[in-house]
Amino acid sequence: MEIRLKIKLVVLWKTIILLGIIVLLSACFHSKKEAVSSIAIIPDEHTLLAITPEFSIKMAGNTLNKHYLRLKSGKIFPMTGILQVDGRTYRFMGEDSLRISPIASLANDSVSWSGKYSYLFPGKGWEQKEYDDSFWKEGNAAFGPVKGNSKIRTAWGAENIYVRRHIKIDNKDALEGHKIYVCYICDDQIKLFWNGDFLFEKGITYQTKCGRLTDEAIAHIGNGTNVLAAYGCNTGGPALLDFGLYIENKTYSEADTALLKQIDVQATQTHYVFQCGDVELQIDFVSPSLSEKWNMTGWPVGFLSYQVRSEDKKEHTVEILFDVDMEWMFGRRKIDSWVEQEWRFVKSDSLYLGLTADGTSFSCDDSHVVLSQKLCAENGNKGILLIGYGEGQRIQYIGERLQPLWNDNGKGEVKELMKAVGNRYQKLKEECNKLDNLWNNKAFQVGDKTFAEQILPSYRNFISSHRFVLSSDNKSFCFGDTLGNVRDAYRSFPALLFFNRVDWMKSLLNPVFLLKNMYLYYSYYLKISVMKKVNVLLAICVAVFSVYSWAYCSKSSTNSLFSLMDIVNIEALGTPETGTATCSISYDCINSSGQRDGEVKCTGTEKCHRGIDKSGTVIIKEKRWVECDGLKTYC
Repeated sequence: MEIRLKIKLVVLWKTIILLGIIVLLSACFHSKKEAVSSIAIIPDEHTLLAITPEFSIKMAGNTLNKHYLRLKSGKIFPMTGILQVDGRTYRFMGEDSLRISPIASLANDSVSWSGKYSYLFPGKGWEQKEYDDSFWKEGNAAFGPVKGNSKIRTAWGAENIYVRRHIKIDNKDALEGHKIYVCYICDDQIKLFWNGDFLFEKGITYQTKCGRLTDEAIAHIGNGTNVLAAYGCNTGGPALLDFGLYIENKTYSEADTALLKQIDVQATQTHYVFQCGDVELQIDFVSPSLSEKWNMTGWPVGFLSYQVRSEDKKEHTVEILFDVDMEWMFGRRKIDSWVEQEWRFVKSDSLYLGLTADGTSFSCDDSHVVLSQKLCAENGNKGILLIGYGEGQRIQYIGERLQPLWNDNGKGEVKELMKAVGNRYQKLKEECNKLDNLWNNKAFQVGDKTFAEQILPSYRNFISSHRFVLSSDNKSFCFGDTLGNVRDAYRSFPALLFFNRVDWMKSLLNPVFLLKNMYLYYSYYLKISVMKKVNVLLAICVAVFSVYSWAYCSKSSTNSLFSLMDIVNIEALGTPETGTATCSISYDCINSSGQRDGEVKCTGTEKCHRGIDKSGTVIIKEKRWVECDGLKTYC
């Protein structure tokens, strides 16, 4: 049975692959279109920087200096970009409303706050400012299981907890005209009250979240002692409760919004040009992991390159500044900084930032990392900001812990990758420029601007949602949200085919074929129906691959999108080792009710036939049979 199944698979795959080759050869030697010059495109939304699936930065339209950047998960990335020209400040990235300073801060690794708490319901009005909580227990935040979390200092093992935090306000008039926020972390549920006014109710979050105080709640702020009260509910498992009061910090409130002159989204880069007084700022977001020249697939590093130009031909005092709120991002205030070789690095949690050490400065205020650089003739009026992200847990697949492709020995460091990118960023950017021109021209050969706005961003969208790992036998695997997902490959193949990333296509298919071969190996113990489903899905995948190849090739130039050798290599991935069988055939069995009732099949090396014997039984009028090499088998 096992041998027959293997032979059947060989015939199936070779047939599909042969048809795919024929389709490709017939399509790729047809119609020509003249190459067009690179045309700027602005999609509705795209991946600004493809770093890792956990930390890929997205942007909508032309809103770089209107809204904060967001990660793929939807979480805000609170980074503000400022250009100072002759003492005047211009904001070219982010906004200012999220920059906050603590009135009563959250607990962190080194700082805590004291509050009154009760595990039992204290009675009606417990959240009111006038409530007498003198008989309550007193404990330090945060509240939860003490073991395993440095922020937690008071045990919370019950289902419910009621916490009152007394906050002293010396001058409420100083708060006028500012937004006031309640920041919190909770597991599982939280209800918050300010001086008895209900604010909001939220569900589980392990990262710092913020909610604005209503105008009514702000009006109830008084000089002296105020009360921020919280009810926490733990529905099961670990618990966590921490909250604090923050005020809008208008550090950049007087900054002018830089004038956006140009935006251009290409396959590997996004270009912006801003007018800041008499100075023009060009800033480019580059994803090195998309480069074809360098072996950088899956590198968790990206960078912003920037350059200024005086439009009035006069000298100007120019300084660029990047401000990142690490507490908002990670819920912690611990920040490490150091200078190594020619680079200044900053690290908080898993996020790395880097600037050249010469002519740059670093400061940290209220967990805000501020990196700045003076732009002058000495440094060519240009520089780069490196962004790296440390990947989390390694993928465990079929009992094997797989290392990231860039860190196959398990000893690689993100900062070393950042230095490698920074030291050769100009050559890397030149390579990305060539790629962008190539794919832009091909996109407009195939379709119009609408097509280009759809296909070009898909390059970065793919790498931002997939992780490349290496197996113990040095075979590359590419995983999306799930491991070895045929549907994921099905959706991705058209775009990858367009960009000639056959290597990525192979990496997507490798885990699928690995599972298939494992099923073949253990077919004696598995139901045939399971095997059939797997192979049907794979057949559909390869068939769609061939169809889309024809669709794209038929509209492109005579240069094939990928070579015939690549097709052969794909065949090698999915073809199991078999004997010399040349035919395999099957027939469905039909019972007396006219329903399918099993299957009869055979495999041979010479001739295979099938048919129906009309001289059946009284109940079953037809007997179906298959014959291979003269051996006939009936249903």
